[in-house]
Amino acid sequence: MFFNPISMSCASGPDAGSITPCLTNGELAKAVVSLSRDYNEAQVAQDILRRSSKQSQACRRRIIAALMEAMDKPDLDIRIQSDASLWREGAILLGDLKAEQSLDLLLAHITMTTGDWSSTMTHQPALEGIIRMGSIAIPGLRHLLLSEDSRTRHYAVYCLASIGGLSARQALQTALLKESDPCVKRFIGISITAIDVKHGGVKPDHGEWAKAFLCMS
Repeated sequence: MFFNPISMSCASGPDAGSITPCLTNGELAKAVVSLSRDYNEAQVAQDILRRSSKQSQACRRRIIAALMEAMDKPDLDIRIQSDASLWREGAILLGDLKAEQSLDLLLAHITMTTGDWSSTMTHQPALEGIIRMGSIAIPGLRHLLLSEDSRTRHYAVYCLASIGGLSARQALQTALLKESDPCVKRFIGISITAIDVKHGGVKPDHGEWAKAFLCMS
């Protein structure tokens, strides 16, 4: 379990006066739980966790571990609003922290959905966390392109295109040769042309990419 005794302060300088306390176990647990509350409370908790994560690597590791523990509960159901909020806010934070140790967790839930849909993809919370990871997520996404599940491959393409860059495009070019599902194959092909290699992400106003994602002709 995560909440074992851990050093409760993080050095930010050579002398005792510069030591800044990390969140206590109780404060950390409260902040993580608050991510599952209403939007305003979740944003306050996000800010607390972000600021604490910058104090030291030890603080950052404790926060990442606590987030992963909360998000990886076997009885968690994101059709429940509190669980959906926890996953949405937690995935965003893990992505922004570039928490590479959480990639397996996020990738394993790439198809997880609340059952609703919107163009912002907030109902598939793992996607945003993966995309925010940036290039460090590309090897794992490349592996998912080999999945037997077409939905997994479809969302892996979405993440790769949204991350953008040369490595993402190369991964899709390789996958295009092996893809058998017509919708996924078309989405890969259009993603290859839509990717912004220089600046990352998908080129602005690329409506064909959105249509391909929805498997629209």
